[in-house]
Amino acid sequence: MNLEKSSVRATGSNDEIYNRIFSELPPLGSPEYMTLLENASASDLPAQVLARAFRQLAFSGSNVAADATLARLVSSKKYDYLSAVRHLAWLMVAKEQYRYDSEDLIQEAITEIVKTLPTPRGELAEKAWVLFTKQRFQDGWRNLNGRRGEKLRGKRVEPTTDEETGEVFDPADETDGQSAPWHAKVEPSKLPWLENFIRKTASEIADPVIRHVAEDQFGNDPSPISAGKSAGGKPPLTEQLGLSRFQVSRALKNAKARLAAALMTQKEKEIETDWLRQFLKD
Repeated sequence: MNLEKSSVRATGSNDEIYNRIFSELPPLGSPEYMTLLENASASDLPAQVLARAFRQLAFSGSNVAADATLARLVSSKKYDYLSAVRHLAWLMVAKEQYRYDSEDLIQEAITEIVKTLPTPRGELAEKAWVLFTKQRFQDGWRNLNGRRGEKLRGKRVEPTTDEETGEVFDPADETDGQSAPWHAKVEPSKLPWLENFIRKTASEIADPVIRHVAEDQFGNDPSPISAGKSAGGKPPLTEQLGLSRFQVSRALKNAKARLAAALMTQKEKEIETDWLRQFLKD
């Protein structure tokens, strides 16, 4: 990208500006593009441009570049393309006592963003990113609280503290991938392909922590999150990674979202994907 042209972008409609920036990008998936993802400022790579790049990469099957683009959009706080979502989550929690905290609301919104971006509805993100993310926040809020908030009266199970160790235990964070819902939802003849696809997708995740969690949890012998051992004797992921239960659980949610996005955009095999919604919630 020729950053000297940035002054030209000061004029014209937003659509024209985004089109100019997109036209100046290096070939999507090229080494130059990957370097740009790491180094360019948010003004040089607006969310609308990244959304367009991700949608094209997802449909072209360039998983590594698509994953890196998505990670910058929804996982990096350095550029904070999700500031509107974070603000809405803070307002919701400050306004009333909810069953979920602001981070729960943000993660649910991210799940909806990842699920929707590759679909026709995701085209909105190329022109109106803030509006798109606000709509996905609303979708996530309804998932958690009911379409009209009918679940709001329920009580969240509060964390407890071990009196001897002082460790805080939150049941909401004690999740893992051991259910493997695709075993019951996918035709047996397609399972070998699906399992290979899942392994390949996990291996291509750029973030080492999320990749480790994905390969572990989507494999044949998933480790527990924070206590006990796997069937094969592996210690919990908190011990393997030296991270808290909260951090591991967040990485798992991120890994699930990325796997769901990859499955919804792949063109190799036609499979039923209705189970992905429950998979993302578990």
